[in-house]
Amino acid sequence: MKIQVPVIRKTDVLVIGGTAAACHLASALRRKNRSVFCVTPYTYFGEELCARLDFAPEKLERLNRFGITVWNRNPAGIKQLLDSVLISAGVEYLYQNNPVAPLFDAAGCVRGCLFAGRSGFFAVAAHAVVDASANSVFAPAPARSGRHTVTLNVIGGAAAENFDRAETVGRCDCSGKSLPLVHLEKEYDLADGSIAELSRIDLEMRTLAWAPETLRIADECDFGFRSALPAASPEFPVYPDTADADEVAAAAEANGFGTGWNFAEKGRKYPFDAVSFDTLFRWKECETIPFELNSLPPDAEYDVLVCGGGTGGAPAAISAARAGAKTLCVEKLSIPGGICTAGRIASYWFGNCCGFTEEMDLGVGAMAPADGYVPLKGHSPMERKGAWLTRELFRSGSEVRFNTLCVGAAVQGRKVCGAILAGPWGVTLAAAKAAVDASGNADLVAAAGGPTRPLVEAEPAVQGAGLPPYELDKPCFNTDYLFSCDSDTVDATASFTMAHDKFANHFDVAQILDTRERRRIVGELELQPQDFFAHRRYGDTVVIARSNFDTHGFVLHPMFLLKPAEHQPYYANVPFRALLPKAWEGVLATGLGVSAHRDCMPLIRMQPDVQNQGYAAGLAAATAALEGKGFREIAIRELQRKLVSVKILPETILTEVDSCGGFEDEDTHKELADLFLAPQEAEARLLAKFAASPDLETAELLAFLGNPAGTELLEQTIRETAWDSGWAYRGMGQFGRSASPQDVAIMAYRHTGGDAAPVLEKLKALTPAAEFSHFRAVSLYFSARPCPEAIPELERLLQSEGFRGHAFRTHSDVLDGVRGSVVDTTVRNAQLKELYTAKALKACDPGSRTAAETLRQYREGMQSCYALFAAD
Repeated sequence: MKIQVPVIRKTDVLVIGGTAAACHLASALRRKNRSVFCVTPYTYFGEELCARLDFAPEKLERLNRFGITVWNRNPAGIKQLLDSVLISAGVEYLYQNNPVAPLFDAAGCVRGCLFAGRSGFFAVAAHAVVDASANSVFAPAPARSGRHTVTLNVIGGAAAENFDRAETVGRCDCSGKSLPLVHLEKEYDLADGSIAELSRIDLEMRTLAWAPETLRIADECDFGFRSALPAASPEFPVYPDTADADEVAAAAEANGFGTGWNFAEKGRKYPFDAVSFDTLFRWKECETIPFELNSLPPDAEYDVLVCGGGTGGAPAAISAARAGAKTLCVEKLSIPGGICTAGRIASYWFGNCCGFTEEMDLGVGAMAPADGYVPLKGHSPMERKGAWLTRELFRSGSEVRFNTLCVGAAVQGRKVCGAILAGPWGVTLAAAKAAVDASGNADLVAAAGGPTRPLVEAEPAVQGAGLPPYELDKPCFNTDYLFSCDSDTVDATASFTMAHDKFANHFDVAQILDTRERRRIVGELELQPQDFFAHRRYGDTVVIARSNFDTHGFVLHPMFLLKPAEHQPYYANVPFRALLPKAWEGVLATGLGVSAHRDCMPLIRMQPDVQNQGYAAGLAAATAALEGKGFREIAIRELQRKLVSVKILPETILTEVDSCGGFEDEDTHKELADLFLAPQEAEARLLAKFAASPDLETAELLAFLGNPAGTELLEQTIRETAWDSGWAYRGMGQFGRSASPQDVAIMAYRHTGGDAAPVLEKLKALTPAAEFSHFRAVSLYFSARPCPEAIPELERLLQSEGFRGHAFRTHSDVLDGVRGSVVDTTVRNAQLKELYTAKALKACDPGSRTAAETLRQYREGMQSCYALFAAD
């Protein structure tokens, strides 16, 4: 497939990689009035220090060049320092994107670079390039065969007996403790230095390194490979990070962007087509350059490819490999487990702790004594759980590529048969007979062009996210202070920038967004909230989840507006069909990427259940690959029997068919769930009930079903009832109502076509200090039913002091939004009220400059959920 690559920036100097020297050079270039744009594969700058835990005094001394005292010489302090240096200098940057190929002009001169990440492919054009990456796309690859010494640094202690050399080379201070920094070395004879061989060594080094005293393993092994850049010239204006700023600035001034941009790629013949349909919304208007994805070099072929080695992905790879499938697991971080390890949420809220989850928790406990660890309750030492998963991946025979992203797909028609992988050793095309999209964000399905639901559809009703600090002696640190989108590199970069500043005084900061809601597939079956209240059963259940409706924000489904969910947990059967993208073969999705209404995701996203679901997905993929079948052709009952044998499912599941288990007397949502299971039948019953005895709840129900029979009663209720106590946005610990009774009446009323007068009166009584739910209710009404009389009142609110200007347009704005609390809601409440009000004003007065400017700031801002909502 020949894609159109957006050119997202034209800059004087492009900096690839984020070493301390590169950051210093970037800031020096800005002082010479050169525009600079930085792109790094990491979630931070200072990679030569932080990625390898290399805190040698002479290397830390380099930081003094910035003229700033490095008061915290741990990773968190280094990352915050380098962020602030770039932000203060006016340097723009993006995290987590890998270089793919040089960008040339028609004369063959280097004019920038092609990148790939979770937002797809993009290019940056530049007059000059500074390449600080260890494996440059601008230089020949160094020889990788022969005997090499591989090194790895570990904090706390290591299994020294497994290495040729183990030496304590320094100390790290954390929480008042001085911990040893251990340098490990092991020699390997490399046959060809292929990506598969290097990945095997990396996995082995990590497996061998762990000891009960281990508190942190470096993000990278050091293989000693270094690319040597050719000398810079007008045709090749590419410089190392040690270059003189005057020289680079002069080259940037002398060169232009050129014309006839291209990547000089040469097509290859594959039995499939390499594709990438996942272009970020914010780049759709950019100038583009064609790039042939089928020019990417081939990788190995696998039975099963697992994209993502997190909470569901690592179990999927383990089960597939245990079943005998040649398995490749690619993971964007350097530790498996995802949110439950790297994300620092190391305790279970709810979950059905059986099957693979039980095996893993007992296995973690058996590794060595751990203070306070109780299997099946979570609270597992993060590094230890990661070590258990690493060991089991190694033992199972699965190949694992850490620090690697899935950035595209290989397809044959509507069948996924591989993926484009971007990692430290390059970007390649890997073929697979079956794939598991364990990204938690439907990355592979979206890249293939499969059906997905975006993070934001009708409203920015996104569960609150976090990004926690990393303390070596504290495995669990749950946070909720932002909204973030995993598939938006701009949003993710802003989130990491905020966290680096917020937790600069800690040891480190997590490298994974703790998002609780993401993009999901549209599956063969889409789970709905009412299904769980009705105890729906399926003939193809693969996991039984257990949780309550821990929403971390506000809800959309009318059932929960009318009657909020309570605290009690429910069991939830998850069918195989919810893992299968509709009308697509060769791939299934797990975790937060499954097919379900967003309001019921809290019920099925608990870690124990995602772990078991991942194991089931991997087993299904291995079955399909080894039997040469599609996912819809495998014997579901046989798959279920295997899941029964490992205690993920009870034996009773083998006789279940698609059906409703019925309601129990104590079910709080029995009547409402029954209505939404068959809304057309329910409407007739509701009309009869309302005709006999009109009541507000029935009027609201009818309105949400699109029937205006209760319009008069709703209008009267809104007019005669004063504003009640509303709901201010809350993330962590949000249970119960997220809209007041008056709000719900207005939300229902907007579906009836009733007169605007009663809602207009409520708008006039609204003050800037009112709770968000009131703003949401009236704004949704006037967005759906524009009213000229509402214009002055909406303008009044937007023009109120302090009401506007909360959008994050730059990294400086992001830092202005930092608050002390790890569960802060003040910023989000202000943003939501401003944005909803502007949306309503725009609908009522399309020519409003106030609305247009407010929406533009959010549309062009760094937060996806707001940008998407503002763009409608």
